[in-house]
Amino acid sequence: MRVPVENTLGLVGQGHQAAQDRLGAGRIYHCMNSIGQMWRAFDLMVERSLAREVHGGLLKDKQFIQGFIADSYIDIQAARLMTINAAEKVAGNDPQARTAISAIKVFVPAAYHRVVDRAIQVWGGAGVGNDLPLGRMYLAARVLRLADGPDEVHRILMAKNILHEYESGNTWDFGK
Repeated sequence: MRVPVENTLGLVGQGHQAAQDRLGAGRIYHCMNSIGQMWRAFDLMVERSLAREVHGGLLKDKQFIQGFIADSYIDIQAARLMTINAAEKVAGNDPQARTAISAIKVFVPAAYHRVVDRAIQVWGGAGVGNDLPLGRMYLAARVLRLADGPDEVHRILMAKNILHEYESGNTWDFGK
C-alpha cells in the first residue's frame, strides 16, 4: 500500500518485521494464559480423581488416571519452562527468540489441548457440560493452533532458522 512519507512509521520495508516483533509478545501472552488454563484443568482432573468412586475404588487408584496426571504434569511443566525461556530470549534480544516463540506457539496449545482432553476424560460427560469450563477450554486450545499463524507455518520458520545456523557453520545452542 502507498503511505505518504510524513505518515511512515519506522524504516521503509520493515513493516512486516515490526508486525512480527509485536506478535511475538502476544504469542508469549497467549502461552502464559494457556498455561494458567492447563493448570486449572489439571486441578479439576486431580480433584475429580480424588473424589470419584468407580468399580469399587477411587479414580486416583486407576493406573490410566495416574498416567493422565503424570502426562499432564509433564505437559504443563514443559510448556511453562519453554515459555519462560522464550520470554527471556525476547527480553535479552537473543537472535534465537523468534525460533523459541514459534516453538511455544506450536507446543503450548497442543499441550493445553492434551491436558484438557485428559481432564474431560476423567470427568466423563460432565466434562463437556456447561457446569465446568473444560469444554470451552478445549475449543480455545484448538483455536490457538490457528491464531497468529497455524502450526505448520511456525514449524517451517523454526526449521529455516535452524538450517540457516547450520549452513552458516554453526550448530544450534540449546543451552542459551
